[in-house]
Amino acid sequence: MKILLTYLKPYKWHVALALLLAGINQTFSMFDPMIFGKLLDQYASHPKIGADGLPRNEEAYIRGISSMLLLLVGTAMVSRIAKAFQDYTVNVIIQKFGAKIFTDGLKHSMRLPYQEFEDQRSGETLSILSKVRTDTEKFIGYVINVLFGIIVAVVFVSIYATRLHWSIMPIYLGGAGLIAAVTNLLSKKIKVIQKTIVKETTSLAGSTTESLRNIELVKSLGLTEQEVKRLNNNTYKILGLELRKVKNIRSLSFIQGTMVNFLRQVITFTLMWLMFKEVLTVGQLISLQFYSFFIFGPLQEIGSIIMSYREAEASLTNFHNLMLKKVEPKPLEPTLVGMVEELEFKNVTFKHQTATYNALDGISFDVKKGETIAFVGPSGAGKSTLVKLLVGLYRTNQGSIEYNGINGNDMDFDELRNQIGFVTQDTQLFAGTIRENLTFVYPSATEADVLDALHKSSCDNLLARADNGLDTMIGEGGLKLSGGEKQRLSIARALLRHPHLLIFDEATSALDSITEEEITNTIRTISAEKEQITVMIAHRLSTIMHADRIYVLEKGQVVETGSHQQLLEEKGLYYAMWRQQIGERKLLAAAQA
Repeated sequence: MKILLTYLKPYKWHVALALLLAGINQTFSMFDPMIFGKLLDQYASHPKIGADGLPRNEEAYIRGISSMLLLLVGTAMVSRIAKAFQDYTVNVIIQKFGAKIFTDGLKHSMRLPYQEFEDQRSGETLSILSKVRTDTEKFIGYVINVLFGIIVAVVFVSIYATRLHWSIMPIYLGGAGLIAAVTNLLSKKIKVIQKTIVKETTSLAGSTTESLRNIELVKSLGLTEQEVKRLNNNTYKILGLELRKVKNIRSLSFIQGTMVNFLRQVITFTLMWLMFKEVLTVGQLISLQFYSFFIFGPLQEIGSIIMSYREAEASLTNFHNLMLKKVEPKPLEPTLVGMVEELEFKNVTFKHQTATYNALDGISFDVKKGETIAFVGPSGAGKSTLVKLLVGLYRTNQGSIEYNGINGNDMDFDELRNQIGFVTQDTQLFAGTIRENLTFVYPSATEADVLDALHKSSCDNLLARADNGLDTMIGEGGLKLSGGEKQRLSIARALLRHPHLLIFDEATSALDSITEEEITNTIRTISAEKEQITVMIAHRLSTIMHADRIYVLEKGQVVETGSHQQLLEEKGLYYAMWRQQIGERKLLAAAQA
């Protein structure tokens, strides 16, 4: 729980104030039975005789009762005011604490290496952060509002009871200690169950997120019932664990209740015996009986407090493990790259964490500002891996990647990434308007910049049918986009940034032949301006014919290099791929004819 205290430290004065208010609230509420006991002893038991033994008239009797009742009202008022401020302060603490631990976890998660996200479901991290926030907020509330109140009550009753007779307090303290010890012992089973529940809940959150994200595939293939059954199996597994936990909690509650009832009878017997010995008055007996409720009533909440502790402990362990993961490495004193004008791979080798062979093996190439290079090859050749290395999502196992002659390990990749325009194979758009999707990468872009980027990416027709222009919503309740239109918006977003390094990763894979030609012409126009480095990954060779150099990858190695015409003349792998695609086009044209 060290991490809990670490996050509470900035709010230590808030915590101190909340504990002070809780102490005032509990102390003044404890005055009530004591004052009521005196009211019984002084006015109920002897209404016509005063404390001094002299006769008491009606006026004195009414005045005395009224003063006692006003005292009761006053103590209750102070207690309630303190309680109101206590609740407000506790809420401020848990809200600030919850926001801090959640945002820190989110910030750390976003800084983790890309490979961490490849190895887990997207919903799992969110589940860990949400759970730790909920469970710790609940535990903090229990500690301040319940546990501290029990401590104050025990201290108050100890002082009051010890003044009356020494034998009373050992029963209170012994009973409280016994209940706490038994509760802690029985709750250890619950701790094990709770850890499993947290693990299974996190896994279920990841599975559910995946299913909802791929709902188109699930519904298209008629797999809805299959997915529901799969997710329900996990849900019912968690339900079984929850029922086991409830069973243990109910057993714990039963044992607690039985012990509390037995201790109350022991206390009642002791108090009655002390009355027989004329040590206690009737009013004092009733006061102490009330105090037994003040102590043993909340003590029954010890089970809930320990349960809350166990839940918070399990969630904090998961959170701690998340925070222990190493973030994306950054040099302490990074070298500034400046405007990217040259990019070089020097004998780069990379292997995925779980792979047995190299995804890239000894890749070397060099490209300067104004040049366009392309990488082609069969599936699994390492094209997408190369792009991820290029933008720093992966780090090399051997060799180096240099930007303007600076090793990638010596620079802050975020500086480089701010100069990149990236069009991915899988279009990634966000909920919102067309404008919001584009300005996401360049918030200061003007409307003219946005329209120019849309025009260059052949989005004029899309914009023409958008009811609200740039402010048309994409997705549910808004503009429905085809795969090609989504890709064109993605290209527009990349161009909006006026990048110094422009990357197309299978950018035209989702486009029809006509749109593909339009986008290819756009890329050619941009490349002809020679204002940036352009790197293209392509499956359709017609889109990269204009590249200055084409690198043919096979099994992670460069097997051929040259221009489109040079590679055709070599009659190697590139030539075979070209012949295949030309043949497919001819067959398609003949079928359409």
